[in-house]
Amino acid sequence: MSNITRLMVLGAVFQFQPAHGYFLRRELMTWHVDEWGHVNPGSIYNALGALKKDGYVEEHSVETEGRRPERTVYKVTPEGEVEFLRLLRQVIWTVDAFDTKSAMVLVSFMFALSRQEVIEVLEHRIREIDARIKANGYQIEDVLQSTTTPVYVREIFELSINRLSGERQWAETLLGRLKQGDYNFVGEKPTDRGRNRT
Repeated sequence: MSNITRLMVLGAVFQFQPAHGYFLRRELMTWHVDEWGHVNPGSIYNALGALKKDGYVEEHSVETEGRRPERTVYKVTPEGEVEFLRLLRQVIWTVDAFDTKSAMVLVSFMFALSRQEVIEVLEHRIREIDARIKANGYQIEDVLQSTTTPVYVREIFELSINRLSGERQWAETLLGRLKQGDYNFVGEKPTDRGRNRT
């Protein structure tokens, strides 16, 4: 099981608890985690089993509805909450030049952190993005000076620069909204401006 699958399933249980596997699968598919996180819908049930075995989730109850099969309802254990926050921070403080997973995880679960931490994460990510864009510029120079690397390989780094530039613009915009009070975070009283659907 990938760390992203583990994090997404554990985080979804944390957010919606108590919740059963079918609900979690349906909800995560609306987030398109199968596309950006490569989380196979069937792996969600396997992840729940592994998280239970590791002591990070536990059975809360068993639901029955009509003729449908019984559904086990899960909640996060105290150890599971610690593991969720550890995995979340491990992912969101890292920027990948070619991948958006860490940004998608950030927006999926930023509600579980303080506003200040999310602001600091975004500021850090902007600095990291700037550094990676600069590094990609040097990679392009290397390609152009190489006698063996095909010149069109530079487009890999051009694409990365453009992807990172788009993420940087998004991060700056979100940062501004957070500083203005959008969304609700841990330790805050819910407001209309910050209204979450959790």
